[in-house]
This record gives sequence, structure tokens and C-alpha cells, in this order.
Amino acid sequence: MRLAWLLLPLIGILSWWLTTPSFFLPSSLLPSSLLPSSLLPSSSLPSLANKTVLITDASGGVGAELARQLAAHHANLMLVTRTGRTESLTNRRTVYNKEGKSNSPQSQTQISAYTWNKLVAIREEALKLGSSKVEIMSFDYSNVEEVNTIVGAVVEKFGRLDYLVLNQEEVARGYVVKTRHGQTPDFVSRTFGVNVYSSIELTLRSLPHLEKTQGHILLLSSLLAHVAKPGLAVLSATQHATHGFFYSLQRELRERMSGVTLTVGQVGELEQSEKMSLFEVPSWTIGDRAECARVIVESLVKRPCSVRYPWLQGPLVRLLGS
Repeated sequence: MRLAWLLLPLIGILSWWLTTPSFFLPSSLLPSSLLPSSLLPSSSLPSLANKTVLITDASGGVGAELARQLAAHHANLMLVTRTGRTESLTNRRTVYNKEGKSNSPQSQTQISAYTWNKLVAIREEALKLGSSKVEIMSFDYSNVEEVNTIVGAVVEKFGRLDYLVLNQEEVARGYVVKTRHGQTPDFVSRTFGVNVYSSIELTLRSLPHLEKTQGHILLLSSLLAHVAKPGLAVLSATQHATHGFFYSLQRELRERMSGVTLTVGQVGELEQSEKMSLFEVPSWTIGDRAECARVIVESLVKRPCSVRYPWLQGPLVRLLGS
């Protein structure tokens, strides 16, 4: 612990320097590899115009911001929001009764209508920002057998698929020892269905279409893939599972010299996040949602093996055990 406190000032200075390079040198004198994505000229990125991008969970947060920024690059968008959520409208926490069952059909309907209305508004924004075509749909990701309806809708509406962004996540809290609902098969099955099985199935269904366009897959995950935390055992297990599958798939695609590429992304704590905070981190490490989306856009065109934002947060959380 003493070592952690000794390293904190050094980490802070390094982070500050990387996020404010012009304090020491004009940004034009720094190599692009050291510049934050917000300082990179947009002309340095390959064109995304008329490319078709499928984004899951696009009704808010990083997904919505990503849709806006891709629209500014004139990409065509298929935006998907969720039905059958288990989050409360008021406090965004999973609601359970004494038997450990999720919230009522009435509140589920309210949430579905709420997220749908948000997605409609984002579609209008995207069209104004530069997209020539934006389609929207809702889907219950726990219904894994029907995932192909999403891919079918993309092909029907756009005729092609260039980028697949997997952003869906069931933020399921439940102490395995303290609470009954954290142990129920339904709780575990639904969480894995949304976070793991739907991502795998959506990827496998999309691969034939991505092969035709030499497309790209980007999985967005959280710090729980590397850091354990009480009360989030099932959620953490899903993050480990997706990393295991998608890193393995990444190597398979390389071995067969496929035109399809894959990036495993990790998103930490962000300002004004619509999701519940998973870790307590120093304020100077908290990322910006717009900057996070810019990093993702850059990753779509540069296609790295992995990407992290904020890059410093993961090592710090592992160091301090937050």
C-alpha cells in the first residue's frame, strides 16, 4: 500500500502531461501517438462515409455519443436499444422483490418506451449531423435465439455491414452469499444471455456479411474483466467470458487470414455516465464520454487489437484494489 501512495504523484503527473501536451510543447511538434484523440486531425482518419455501422445499446451513454460522432463522418447507422431491461427508471438499479424476481412488466414497459423515445431522438440528431440513412430497432438481448433478426434487418435495410459495435451490457448486481437473487439460475442465465451469448451469436451471424466488406468488430467491456469486486461476481464472470471468447476469435481470424478484424475495448469510469459506477477512482482519472467515443471511432478505422479508455484507470484500479 505504501508503494501505491508513492506512485500516485508520478502517475498523476504523467496523466496530466499526456492530456495537456501543449503546456510543454505545441501539439504540432508531438508525434500523433502521444496526442489525445481529440487533438488528432479528422483528415488523418480513413473515410467512414456511407459505411454501415451496427451499434447495440445506442439509446444512451457511449453508444449514443458514438452514433453522433459517426453521423458526423457520414456513416449509415443501425441503432439498437433494449427491451426487457431490469433497471429502474429512477435510480438505475436492478429492482428485485423478496423472491429475487426482477421488476414488474409495467416498469419494464415504461423503461422500453423511455429508451425507445431516446433512440428516436438520437436518430433525428444523426440525420441532421450527416448520416444519409439511420434505422432503429429494439431487441431483448436475452432472447439469444432471435439475434439473427438484428443482422437480417441490417442486410435488408442497408444491403451490407461494415462495422459491428457490441455495446450491450446487463449491469447486474447481486451478492452471491448475502442475497438470494444473486444465486438464482434465472439471474445468472439472463446476465450471461445479455452480456455473453448475445454478443457471441450476433458476431457469428454477422461474420459472413463482414467477410464480404472486410469489416471490423469492436467489443466494449469494462474493468471487471481484470479486477474483481464483491457484489459483481456474475457480471465480472461475463466480462471474463467475453474476453476469453473474443481474444480467441481474434487469433482465429488472423490464422485464417480473414479480411475481418477485431478490437477488444475496455471502457472505465466516465463523467456523466448513465450507468452505475463500478469503481471508486480519483476524479482526475475519470474519462470524458465524448473523448471516449472519439477513441472508439479511431479504433474502428485503425483496427488495433485492443483499446482502453481512460488508459490509466485500469492499472490504477488494479494497483489500489478499488
